[in-house]
This record gives sequence, C-alpha cells and structure tokens, in this order.
Amino acid sequence: MATRRHSLFAALLLMLPMLAHAGEWVRPGTERFMVSAGVFLPEFDTDLRVDSKTLGKGVTIDLEDDLSLKEKVDTGYFSVDWRPFDKHRFGAAYYVFNRDTTATATTDIKLNDGKIIQAGATLTTEFELDVIPFSYAYSFINDETHELSGTLGVHWTTIDFRVDATAWVADEDATGRVDAEADGPLPLIGVDYRYNVSDRWTAGAGLEFFYIELDDDVTAYKGGLYNVRVNTEYWPWQNVGIGVAINFFGLDVDVEDDEWKGALEYDYWGPQLYLRARF
Repeated sequence: MATRRHSLFAALLLMLPMLAHAGEWVRPGTERFMVSAGVFLPEFDTDLRVDSKTLGKGVTIDLEDDLSLKEKVDTGYFSVDWRPFDKHRFGAAYYVFNRDTTATATTDIKLNDGKIIQAGATLTTEFELDVIPFSYAYSFINDETHELSGTLGVHWTTIDFRVDATAWVADEDATGRVDAEADGPLPLIGVDYRYNVSDRWTAGAGLEFFYIELDDDVTAYKGGLYNVRVNTEYWPWQNVGIGVAINFFGLDVDVEDDEWKGALEYDYWGPQLYLRARF
C-alpha cells in the first residue's frame, strides 16, 4: 500500500514540470486552480488510552516510548485549491501516516480487558492515521502584495490502532490484544496570510484552532486541536513553483463510539517539500 502511494506521488511530481509553460504568467492571488504534490516528513509524539465499558479507564500508553513506534515518518502530500471568485477559495489535501513495529515492552501495560502485558513481552503494533483536510477561505484583502483571509475547515481523521502481545506468564503462553478505531470530522477556524514579495516569490502563514464537543449517533469527540503552517514558494516557471513549509499540528480529544472508548493526544511537526502548479 505504501509503495503504491509513493509511486503515485512520484508520478505527480514528474508530471508537474510538464505544465511549466501551460499558459500566461499568473499573478499571485489571481490563480483559479492549483495542485501540489510532494513529501511530508513529520515527527510524532503520541499518547493513547483505550477504556473498558466494564473496568473503566485504561492506562495511557506512549506509542513512541512504550511501544517503540518511530517518532519520524515520511509520507506523500497532495493538495488541490480552487478559486471560483477573487475572494473565495476552496481547498483539500490528503496524507496518511502508517507506523508499525515489533518490539519488546519496556514496562507493564494494562489492557482494556484488565490483563497485564508484562515488561519483556513481544509486541506487534500498528498505527494508521488518515487525514483529509477540507477548507474554505474568504479574502478580506487581496491585492498585488497582500492576501488576508478568514478560514473555515474540517479535518476528517481516521484512526486505526492495534497491539498484539505475546508474553511468558506463570509458566504458560499468554496473549493479549488492544484495538482502537475511530473516524470523524474535526472542525477548524482560523486566519491565513500571504505576502507576495514579487510575482516569482511568495511567503505565507496560517493558524487554525478549535475546541470541539461532538455527540451524535455515530461517534463522540471532546477536546481541542490546532494547526499552524508557515510556507514560502518560488516560481522559476510561469505555472510551476517550488514550495517549502513547516507544519505544526496538535490534537487532544476524548473519544467514544461503537469501536473505541478512550483518549488520544498527538502532536506532530515537520517540513513539507512540494511542487505546485497554478492556472
């Protein structure tokens, strides 16, 4: 799956320079359509808790320290933006974080069924996080030098977590498993600013945040999140540019649905390197 995804992003990266001379020069702030493809290299800090309906709260697990998941990962990054009118923009992006490992437990871990995975147990851990951000922006200012916008967005997040453990307990093999699955929309509100140094060089920053209490027939979230992104882009060709960004994201929520009752806190930050085509 990861190989096919990386191949898709590599193909997109190879196609973008072919668009370098697709039309007349596009001044920043007047582009009607943009597509980006690149790589995202974040570093994670993740704490997760899986509760039991009968036994109450479980123990919070640090996925990096307790389960030896890698802190640094890499994934493909893809986004599209559409500006139907001068002051209105719509955007979407897609990236997936897959982390799995087999390691030895360094401390006792309490499962949601009351069993204990003892230190020294062999653990196989899988953690997948799918993120699909959708956004709308209204530009209060949009001239040759500045663009200042208010933004509304939704991060659709899907979480799939599993740990299988095998340990030697009381002279017999013992196995344990803990699972967590959840998905749902996480709304964001914020501001976005872009400064056009010239027709070839732009720089910008965006800040989004929200506190959510969502409770419906499907799932329930309660907590807060933030997203901060700083970027700069240089356009050596009339329709194709090179971009670099730093992205900070944090989420701290309690979750309750049919698949998982518990809590998740994760933070990541890292660079994005990408090519962008504009029309």
